[in-house]
Amino acid sequence: MTAPPRRWKGVALRLVIVLALQAAALGWMVMSRAELLRTGAEVTLNVVPVDPRDLFRGDFVRLQYDITTLRPGVIGGDSGFSARDPIWVVLDTSLAGPARPAGVFKHQPPALPERTVIRGRVVSAYEGPPPVDDPEGCPAPCRTLRVDYGIEQYFVPEGEGRNLENVRNDGRVTVVVAVDSDGRAAIKKLLVDGIERYQEPLF
Repeated sequence: MTAPPRRWKGVALRLVIVLALQAAALGWMVMSRAELLRTGAEVTLNVVPVDPRDLFRGDFVRLQYDITTLRPGVIGGDSGFSARDPIWVVLDTSLAGPARPAGVFKHQPPALPERTVIRGRVVSAYEGPPPVDDPEGCPAPCRTLRVDYGIEQYFVPEGEGRNLENVRNDGRVTVVVAVDSDGRAAIKKLLVDGIERYQEPLF
């Protein structure tokens, strides 16, 4: 039997290297997420209703938080944000209940006691009339940001999404997220009426 041509040996070697690199990258992603869930600072976020026209998609439920819509003029911090800008949001965790936004920044601020910094990206930035709930707090033109944190979808077992959507839109859902030192967040637990309904496995 003749030996395989040298060029085929080279192709096979490159294929093995590519597969090994892909496996290593996948393993790193799994371990990195597990480490985030295991050691990240726990922050509770309030989930707000989503437009009912936004239909449930497969086994993923869309989540929107009260830190999704932010008004820098009200909570303080930096200004001049545009769509697609990175953003760091300081969350006040000093009180019982969901964390509250306490400032927005273009660069990661230093860590402070009873404060957690979560990183996101500005989806849209616009100016409009004062909010109905606080017309004095943000006079026109009121600058408003919509922010994505990478925790806006949650996978649930088949057949449970519709019910979760209903309780979400009733304002009965809160989420516990883990946040690492770089501000990266991952959903750790989902609670309904304060009772744990789902918990994300490490692996």
